[in-house]
Amino acid sequence: MTTRRALLILIGLLTAFIAVAGAGVAGLAYWRFALRPADQSLLVVGGDRSLTLLDGGAGRTVADDVSPELFHYPSTAPDGERIVYISRSAEGTALNALHLGTGERVELYRSSEHPPLYATWAPDGRHVSFLSNRRGGGLGVHIVPADGSAEAALLGTTLGSSYFAWRPDGGALLLHTGGGAGSLGQVATYAPGRAAPLSTLDDPGFFQAPAWSQDGRDFFYVAQPAVEGSLTPDRIESVLTRVGADGSAPRAVAREQGAAILFSRAPRSDHLAYVTVGPNGFGALKVVNGAGGEPVTLSRPDEAVPAFFWSPDGEHIAYLTFERGAGGAPQFTWHLVGRAGGEVRDLASFTPSQAFAAMVGFFDAYAMALELWSPDGKLIVYGSDDGVYALDVATGAPTRRADGVLGLWVRR
Repeated sequence: MTTRRALLILIGLLTAFIAVAGAGVAGLAYWRFALRPADQSLLVVGGDRSLTLLDGGAGRTVADDVSPELFHYPSTAPDGERIVYISRSAEGTALNALHLGTGERVELYRSSEHPPLYATWAPDGRHVSFLSNRRGGGLGVHIVPADGSAEAALLGTTLGSSYFAWRPDGGALLLHTGGGAGSLGQVATYAPGRAAPLSTLDDPGFFQAPAWSQDGRDFFYVAQPAVEGSLTPDRIESVLTRVGADGSAPRAVAREQGAAILFSRAPRSDHLAYVTVGPNGFGALKVVNGAGGEPVTLSRPDEAVPAFFWSPDGEHIAYLTFERGAGGAPQFTWHLVGRAGGEVRDLASFTPSQAFAAMVGFFDAYAMALELWSPDGKLIVYGSDDGVYALDVATGAPTRRADGVLGLWVRR
Protein backbone atom coordinates (compact mmCIF):
# COMPACT_ATOMS: atom_id res chain seq x y z
CA MET A 1 0.00 0.00 0.00
CA THR A 2 1.45 3.38 -0.98
CA THR A 3 1.78 6.36 1.32
CA ARG A 4 -0.90 8.16 -0.65
CA ARG A 5 -3.25 5.19 -0.16
CA ALA A 6 -2.56 5.24 3.56
CA LEU A 7 -3.40 8.92 3.59
CA LEU A 8 -6.70 8.29 1.86
CA ILE A 9 -7.62 5.70 4.48
CA LEU A 10 -6.64 7.83 7.47
CA ILE A 11 -7.23 11.45 6.59
CA GLY A 12 -10.03 10.63 4.16
CA LEU A 13 -12.14 9.48 7.08
CA LEU A 14 -12.30 13.06 8.29
CA THR A 15 -14.93 13.92 5.70
CA ALA A 16 -16.42 10.50 4.97
CA PHE A 17 -19.24 11.15 7.44
CA ILE A 18 -20.18 14.53 5.97
CA ALA A 19 -22.86 14.62 3.27
CA VAL A 20 -21.57 17.67 1.42
CA ALA A 21 -21.03 18.31 -2.27
CA GLY A 22 -18.28 20.27 -3.93
CA ALA A 23 -16.01 20.35 -0.87
CA GLY A 24 -12.43 21.22 -1.83
CA VAL A 25 -9.29 20.59 0.18
CA ALA A 26 -9.01 23.30 2.80
CA GLY A 27 -5.73 24.51 4.20
CA LEU A 28 -6.43 26.75 7.08
CA ALA A 29 -5.07 28.63 10.05
CA TYR A 30 -5.81 29.44 13.61
CA TRP A 31 -4.31 31.95 16.00
CA ARG A 32 -6.54 33.45 18.71
CA PHE A 33 -4.91 32.70 22.05
CA ALA A 34 -5.39 35.96 24.03
CA LEU A 35 -8.63 36.69 25.85
CA ARG A 36 -9.96 40.06 26.92
CA PRO A 37 -13.28 41.26 28.38
CA ALA A 38 -15.58 42.42 25.60
CA ASP A 39 -19.16 42.70 24.50
CA GLN A 40 -20.21 40.03 22.06
CA SER A 41 -22.11 40.15 18.80
CA LEU A 42 -23.08 37.37 16.45
CA LEU A 43 -22.17 37.38 12.77
CA VAL A 44 -24.50 35.18 10.72
CA VAL A 45 -23.74 33.82 7.27
CA GLY A 46 -27.05 33.66 5.41
CA GLY A 47 -28.03 31.28 2.67
CA ASP A 48 -28.91 34.33 0.56
CA ARG A 49 -25.29 35.59 0.24
CA SER A 50 -25.75 37.99 3.14
CA LEU A 51 -23.76 38.68 6.29
CA THR A 52 -25.87 39.89 9.21
CA LEU A 53 -24.58 41.32 12.48
CA LEU A 54 -26.78 40.68 15.53
CA ASP A 55 -25.97 43.21 18.25
CA GLY A 56 -28.69 42.19 20.67
CA GLY A 57 -31.44 44.00 18.81
CA ALA A 58 -32.49 43.81 15.19
CA GLY A 59 -29.95 42.34 12.80
CA ARG A 60 -27.99 44.63 10.50
CA THR A 61 -26.87 43.48 7.03
CA VAL A 62 -23.19 44.30 6.58
CA ALA A 63 -22.66 42.59 3.18
CA ASP A 64 -24.91 41.16 0.48
CA ASP A 65 -22.37 39.75 -1.99
CA VAL A 66 -20.92 36.88 0.01
CA SER A 67 -19.62 33.89 -1.95
CA PRO A 68 -21.86 30.87 -1.32
CA GLU A 69 -18.99 28.37 -1.69
CA LEU A 70 -17.95 26.11 1.16
CA PHE A 71 -14.86 27.30 3.10
CA HIS A 72 -15.46 30.90 2.00
CA TYR A 73 -16.33 31.83 5.58
CA PRO A 74 -15.66 35.24 7.16
CA SER A 75 -13.13 35.86 9.92
CA THR A 76 -13.00 38.64 12.50
CA ALA A 77 -9.99 40.80 13.35
CA PRO A 78 -8.50 40.75 16.86
CA ASP A 79 -9.91 44.25 17.51
CA GLY A 80 -13.47 43.06 16.74
CA GLU A 81 -14.01 46.06 14.48
CA ARG A 82 -13.10 44.47 11.14
CA ILE A 83 -13.79 41.29 9.28
CA VAL A 84 -12.53 39.73 6.09
CA TYR A 85 -14.95 37.95 3.81
CA ILE A 86 -14.97 36.52 0.31
CA SER A 87 -17.31 37.91 -2.35
CA ARG A 88 -18.08 36.65 -5.82
CA SER A 89 -19.23 38.53 -8.90
CA ALA A 90 -18.87 38.48 -12.68
CA GLU A 91 -15.46 40.13 -12.23
CA GLY A 92 -14.11 37.26 -10.16
CA THR A 93 -13.80 36.21 -6.53
CA ALA A 94 -12.45 38.81 -4.11
CA LEU A 95 -11.14 38.96 -0.56
CA ASN A 96 -12.41 42.05 1.24
CA ALA A 97 -11.66 43.74 4.56
CA LEU A 98 -14.77 45.37 6.02
CA HIS A 99 -15.04 47.77 8.97
CA LEU A 100 -18.21 46.81 10.86
CA GLY A 101 -18.72 50.29 12.30
CA THR A 102 -18.14 52.54 9.28
CA GLY A 103 -18.91 50.08 6.48
CA GLU A 104 -15.62 50.96 4.78
CA ARG A 105 -14.50 48.13 2.52
CA VAL A 106 -11.02 47.49 1.11
CA GLU A 107 -10.40 44.89 -1.57
CA LEU A 108 -7.30 42.91 -0.67
CA TYR A 109 -7.22 40.42 -3.56
CA ARG A 110 -9.26 39.47 -6.60
CA SER A 111 -8.85 36.69 -9.16
CA SER A 112 -10.90 34.67 -11.61
CA GLU A 113 -8.11 32.16 -12.24
CA HIS A 114 -6.95 31.65 -8.64
CA PRO A 115 -9.90 32.46 -6.35
CA PRO A 116 -9.30 32.81 -2.60
CA LEU A 117 -10.42 29.89 -0.48
CA TYR A 118 -9.88 30.82 3.15
CA ALA A 119 -8.63 33.82 5.09
CA THR A 120 -7.69 34.60 8.66
CA TRP A 121 -6.11 37.48 10.55
CA ALA A 122 -2.68 37.70 12.12
CA PRO A 123 -2.95 38.23 15.90
CA ASP A 124 -1.65 41.79 15.61
CA GLY A 125 -4.26 42.64 12.96
CA ARG A 126 -1.64 43.83 10.48
CA HIS A 127 -1.80 40.99 7.95
CA VAL A 128 -4.26 38.49 6.56
CA SER A 129 -3.25 35.05 5.34
CA PHE A 130 -5.34 33.13 2.83
CA LEU A 131 -5.31 30.34 0.29
CA SER A 132 -6.12 30.29 -3.40
CA ASN A 133 -7.36 27.47 -5.58
CA ARG A 134 -4.82 27.33 -8.41
CA ARG A 135 -6.16 27.02 -11.92
CA GLY A 136 -3.73 24.19 -12.71
CA GLY A 137 -4.50 22.36 -9.47
CA GLY A 138 -3.34 22.65 -5.89
CA LEU A 139 -3.36 25.54 -3.47
CA GLY A 140 -1.46 28.79 -3.08
CA VAL A 141 -0.60 30.36 0.26
CA HIS A 142 -0.70 34.17 0.47
CA ILE A 143 -0.08 36.98 2.95
CA VAL A 144 -1.46 40.49 2.39
CA PRO A 145 -1.40 43.69 4.48
CA ALA A 146 -4.83 44.10 6.10
CA ASP A 147 -5.05 47.74 5.01
CA GLY A 148 -4.54 46.88 1.36
CA SER A 149 -1.31 48.92 1.18
CA ALA A 150 0.44 46.24 -0.89
CA GLU A 151 -0.48 43.38 -3.16
CA ALA A 152 -0.81 39.88 -1.75
CA ALA A 153 2.47 37.95 -1.63
CA LEU A 154 2.41 34.33 -2.76
CA LEU A 155 4.54 32.22 -0.41
CA GLY A 156 4.24 29.15 -2.59
CA THR A 157 1.97 26.49 -4.01
CA THR A 158 1.38 22.84 -3.19
CA LEU A 159 -0.51 20.03 -4.90
CA GLY A 160 -1.60 18.73 -1.51
CA SER A 161 -3.37 20.50 1.31
CA SER A 162 -2.02 23.41 3.33
CA TYR A 163 -2.59 24.37 6.96
CA PHE A 164 -1.08 27.31 8.76
CA ALA A 165 -0.95 28.97 12.17
CA TRP A 166 0.11 32.50 13.14
CA ARG A 167 2.61 32.92 15.96
CA PRO A 168 0.87 34.68 18.88
CA ASP A 169 2.76 37.93 18.23
CA GLY A 170 1.96 37.88 14.51
CA GLY A 171 5.64 37.77 13.58
CA ALA A 172 5.69 34.40 11.82
CA LEU A 173 3.43 31.98 10.00
CA LEU A 174 3.77 28.24 10.60
CA LEU A 175 2.87 26.34 7.44
CA HIS A 176 2.17 22.60 7.04
CA THR A 177 2.02 21.46 3.43
CA GLY A 178 1.37 17.96 2.17
CA GLY A 179 -1.42 17.36 4.67
CA GLY A 180 -0.01 14.06 5.87
CA ALA A 181 1.41 12.75 2.61
CA GLY A 182 4.36 11.07 4.27
CA SER A 183 7.65 11.95 2.57
CA LEU A 184 5.93 14.72 0.58
CA GLY A 185 4.98 16.72 3.67
CA GLN A 186 6.81 19.71 5.13
CA VAL A 187 6.51 22.09 8.07
CA ALA A 188 8.08 25.53 7.65
CA THR A 189 7.95 28.96 9.28
CA TYR A 190 7.76 32.23 7.33
CA ALA A 191 8.02 35.88 8.30
CA PRO A 192 5.73 38.41 6.55
CA GLY A 193 7.67 40.10 3.76
CA ARG A 194 10.21 37.27 3.41
CA ALA A 195 9.96 34.66 0.65
CA ALA A 196 12.43 32.17 2.14
CA PRO A 197 11.39 30.05 5.14
CA LEU A 198 12.97 30.72 8.53
CA SER A 199 13.09 26.99 9.35
CA THR A 200 11.98 23.73 7.72
CA LEU A 201 11.14 20.21 8.95
CA ASP A 202 10.75 17.30 6.52
CA ASP A 203 9.33 14.60 8.80
CA PRO A 204 5.67 15.54 9.35
CA GLY A 205 3.27 12.65 9.67
CA PHE A 206 -0.48 12.28 9.39
CA PHE A 207 -2.12 15.40 10.78
CA GLN A 208 -3.63 18.67 9.58
CA ALA A 209 -3.13 21.93 11.49
CA PRO A 210 -0.03 22.74 13.56
CA ALA A 211 -0.01 25.05 16.60
CA TRP A 212 2.33 27.44 18.41
CA SER A 213 3.06 27.24 22.11
CA GLN A 214 1.49 29.93 24.26
CA ASP A 215 4.70 31.98 24.42
CA GLY A 216 5.56 31.49 20.74
CA ARG A 217 8.98 29.99 21.50
CA ASP A 218 7.98 26.49 20.37
CA PHE A 219 5.45 24.89 18.08
CA PHE A 220 3.62 21.57 17.94
CA TYR A 221 3.23 19.22 15.01
CA VAL A 222 2.90 15.48 14.35
CA ALA A 223 6.05 13.68 13.23
CA GLN A 224 6.32 10.30 11.53
CA PRO A 225 9.46 8.30 12.41
CA ALA A 226 11.30 6.94 9.39
CA VAL A 227 10.40 3.40 8.30
CA GLU A 228 12.02 1.07 5.82
CA GLY A 229 9.88 0.01 2.90
CA SER A 230 6.22 0.91 2.38
CA LEU A 231 4.46 3.08 4.93
CA THR A 232 1.33 1.01 5.53
CA PRO A 233 -1.31 2.03 8.11
CA ASP A 234 -0.07 -0.52 10.66
CA ARG A 235 3.43 1.01 10.48
CA ILE A 236 2.27 4.58 11.03
CA GLU A 237 3.37 6.03 14.36
CA SER A 238 2.03 9.54 14.92
CA VAL A 239 4.23 11.40 17.39
CA LEU A 240 2.76 14.64 18.69
CA THR A 241 5.95 16.69 19.01
CA ARG A 242 7.05 19.95 20.62
CA VAL A 243 9.96 21.66 18.88
CA GLY A 244 11.76 24.99 19.13
CA ALA A 245 10.66 27.77 16.80
CA ASP A 246 13.85 27.23 14.79
CA GLY A 247 13.13 23.50 14.45
CA SER A 248 15.54 22.43 17.21
CA ALA A 249 15.24 20.21 20.30
CA PRO A 250 12.20 18.06 19.39
CA ARG A 251 10.39 16.44 22.34
CA ALA A 252 7.69 13.78 22.04
CA VAL A 253 4.43 14.74 23.79
CA ALA A 254 2.20 11.79 22.84
CA ARG A 255 2.31 8.75 20.55
CA GLU A 256 -0.48 6.95 18.72
CA GLN A 257 0.04 3.83 16.62
CA GLY A 258 -1.67 3.25 13.28
CA ALA A 259 -3.66 6.49 13.29
CA ALA A 260 -3.52 10.18 12.43
CA ILE A 261 -3.64 12.79 15.21
CA LEU A 262 -5.78 15.92 15.01
CA PHE A 263 -5.06 18.36 17.81
CA SER A 264 -5.69 21.86 19.12
CA ARG A 265 -3.97 23.87 21.88
CA ALA A 266 -5.87 25.34 24.82
CA PRO A 267 -6.35 29.13 24.82
CA ARG A 268 -4.47 29.86 28.05
CA SER A 269 -1.99 27.02 28.41
CA ASP A 270 0.02 24.48 26.45
CA HIS A 271 -2.46 21.68 27.08
CA LEU A 272 -3.24 19.86 23.85
CA ALA A 273 -6.50 18.08 23.16
CA TYR A 274 -6.51 15.55 20.35
CA VAL A 275 -8.44 12.79 18.63
CA THR A 276 -7.19 9.99 16.42
CA VAL A 277 -8.51 8.75 13.10
CA GLY A 278 -7.54 5.39 11.69
CA PRO A 279 -8.84 2.59 9.47
CA ASN A 280 -11.68 1.94 11.94
CA GLY A 281 -12.73 5.58 12.17
CA PHE A 282 -12.45 8.27 14.82
CA GLY A 283 -11.10 7.61 18.30
CA ALA A 284 -11.57 9.09 21.75
CA LEU A 285 -10.96 12.65 22.88
CA LYS A 286 -7.75 12.94 24.89
CA VAL A 287 -5.81 15.76 26.52
CA VAL A 288 -2.09 15.98 27.33
CA ASN A 289 0.08 18.66 28.89
CA GLY A 290 2.37 20.01 26.19
CA ALA A 291 5.10 20.41 28.81
CA GLY A 292 5.04 16.66 29.50
CA GLY A 293 2.81 14.01 31.02
CA GLU A 294 0.52 11.15 30.13
CA PRO A 295 -2.61 11.65 27.97
CA VAL A 296 -5.96 11.55 29.77
CA THR A 297 -9.08 10.27 27.99
CA LEU A 298 -12.02 12.68 28.36
CA SER A 299 -14.79 11.15 26.24
CA ARG A 300 -16.78 8.02 27.09
CA PRO A 301 -15.31 4.62 26.12
CA ASP A 302 -17.89 3.98 23.39
CA GLU A 303 -17.75 7.42 21.78
CA ALA A 304 -15.98 8.29 18.54
CA VAL A 305 -15.21 12.02 18.39
CA PRO A 306 -14.90 13.76 15.00
CA ALA A 307 -14.44 17.30 16.39
CA PHE A 308 -14.00 19.37 19.54
CA PHE A 309 -13.66 23.02 20.58
CA TRP A 310 -11.95 24.55 23.65
CA SER A 311 -13.84 27.00 25.86
CA PRO A 312 -12.36 30.54 25.97
CA ASP A 313 -10.79 29.96 29.40
CA GLY A 314 -9.39 26.57 28.40
CA GLU A 315 -11.11 24.78 31.28
CA HIS A 316 -13.76 22.90 29.27
CA ILE A 317 -14.10 21.24 25.88
CA ALA A 318 -17.27 20.94 23.83
CA TYR A 319 -17.07 17.91 21.56
CA LEU A 320 -19.27 16.36 18.91
CA THR A 321 -20.33 12.80 18.28
CA PHE A 322 -21.90 11.67 15.02
CA GLU A 323 -24.54 9.25 13.86
CA ARG A 324 -26.86 8.82 10.91
CA GLY A 325 -30.36 10.09 11.49
CA ALA A 326 -33.62 9.36 9.71
CA GLY A 327 -33.10 8.93 5.98
CA GLY A 328 -29.33 8.80 6.42
CA ALA A 329 -28.94 12.49 7.28
CA PRO A 330 -25.94 13.29 9.51
CA GLN A 331 -26.80 13.95 13.15
CA PHE A 332 -24.41 15.65 15.59
CA THR A 333 -24.67 15.78 19.39
CA TRP A 334 -22.83 18.30 21.58
CA HIS A 335 -21.14 17.10 24.79
CA LEU A 336 -19.31 19.07 27.47
CA VAL A 337 -16.41 17.88 29.65
CA GLY A 338 -13.81 19.51 31.89
CA ARG A 339 -10.16 19.63 30.90
CA ALA A 340 -9.27 17.42 33.85
CA GLY A 341 -11.91 14.86 32.92
CA GLY A 342 -14.84 13.68 35.02
CA GLU A 343 -18.53 13.81 34.21
CA VAL A 344 -19.56 14.22 30.58
CA ARG A 345 -22.73 16.25 30.00
CA ASP A 346 -24.87 15.55 26.93
CA LEU A 347 -26.27 18.70 25.34
CA ALA A 348 -28.25 19.28 22.11
CA SER A 349 -28.51 17.09 19.01
CA PHE A 350 -29.03 18.59 15.56
CA THR A 351 -28.78 18.04 11.82
CA PRO A 352 -25.97 20.35 10.64
CA SER A 353 -26.10 22.79 7.79
CA GLN A 354 -23.86 21.92 4.87
CA ALA A 355 -21.52 24.77 5.79
CA PHE A 356 -21.22 23.67 9.42
CA ALA A 357 -20.66 20.01 8.48
CA ALA A 358 -17.91 20.99 6.04
CA MET A 359 -16.24 23.14 8.68
CA VAL A 360 -16.30 20.26 11.18
CA GLY A 361 -14.20 18.19 8.78
CA PHE A 362 -11.36 20.67 9.41
CA PHE A 363 -12.22 21.59 12.98
CA ASP A 364 -8.61 21.67 14.18
CA ALA A 365 -7.84 24.47 11.75
CA TYR A 366 -11.14 26.33 12.14
CA ALA A 367 -11.22 26.07 15.94
CA MET A 368 -9.55 29.44 16.38
CA ALA A 369 -10.38 31.03 13.04
CA LEU A 370 -14.11 30.94 13.85
CA GLU A 371 -15.19 31.64 17.41
CA LEU A 372 -17.99 29.17 18.12
CA TRP A 373 -17.83 29.80 21.88
CA SER A 374 -19.08 33.21 22.96
CA PRO A 375 -16.36 35.36 24.61
CA ASP A 376 -18.05 34.97 28.01
CA GLY A 377 -17.99 31.17 27.66
CA LYS A 378 -21.74 30.78 28.11
CA LEU A 379 -22.93 30.00 24.57
CA ILE A 380 -21.90 27.91 21.57
CA VAL A 381 -23.14 28.87 18.11
CA TYR A 382 -23.74 26.32 15.36
CA GLY A 383 -25.41 26.03 11.98
CA SER A 384 -28.35 23.64 11.72
CA ASP A 385 -30.39 22.66 8.69
CA ASP A 386 -33.11 25.11 9.79
CA GLY A 387 -31.06 28.08 10.96
CA VAL A 388 -28.33 29.32 13.31
CA TYR A 389 -28.62 28.37 16.99
CA ALA A 390 -26.92 29.44 20.22
CA LEU A 391 -26.55 26.66 22.78
CA ASP A 392 -26.59 27.56 26.50
CA VAL A 393 -23.89 25.33 27.97
CA ALA A 394 -25.30 25.68 31.51
CA THR A 395 -28.81 24.48 30.70
CA GLY A 396 -28.15 22.58 27.47
CA ALA A 397 -30.98 24.52 25.79
CA PRO A 398 -30.51 25.71 22.19
CA THR A 399 -32.15 28.94 20.96
CA ARG A 400 -32.69 29.71 17.30
CA ARG A 401 -31.11 33.08 16.57
CA ALA A 402 -31.52 33.63 12.84
CA ASP A 403 -31.96 32.19 9.38
CA GLY A 404 -28.59 31.18 8.01
CA VAL A 405 -26.03 28.42 7.62
CA LEU A 406 -23.18 29.43 9.95
CA GLY A 407 -22.52 31.78 12.84
CA LEU A 408 -19.47 33.16 14.63
CA TRP A 409 -19.00 35.46 17.60
CA VAL A 410 -17.46 38.91 17.28
CA ARG A 411 -15.67 40.62 20.17
CA ARG A 412 -16.91 44.24 20.20
